[in-house]
Amino acid sequence: MATALFVVKATIRKDQEDAFNRWYNEEHCPQVLQFKGVVSARRYRAIMGEDKYQYMAVYEVQDEPTFSRLMDSDHMKTLRAEYDAHFPDSERARFAYVQVWP
Repeated sequence: MATALFVVKATIRKDQEDAFNRWYNEEHCPQVLQFKGVVSARRYRAIMGEDKYQYMAVYEVQDEPTFSRLMDSDHMKTLRAEYDAHFPDSERARFAYVQVWP
């Protein structure tokens, strides 16, 4: 089965960036990786071409059925609730992709 990518983009207030990056790196990503079938987690900061979201997280999931289980899980509900509690005024967008080649 093809790998799936789950992408989350975020806009964070300047005064919250340090706390956001620390929390995301030290708590959030390790928690996401605890879900069986999540293969990797990587984070990026925009340096060109992005006007709205300055941060992006990319999670590799072993396949589309596993991605669907992750999205429907209590684990994901908890992760979203924690994000919202820490950064309630941030703006985010979520995307998912399935590998089509090679």
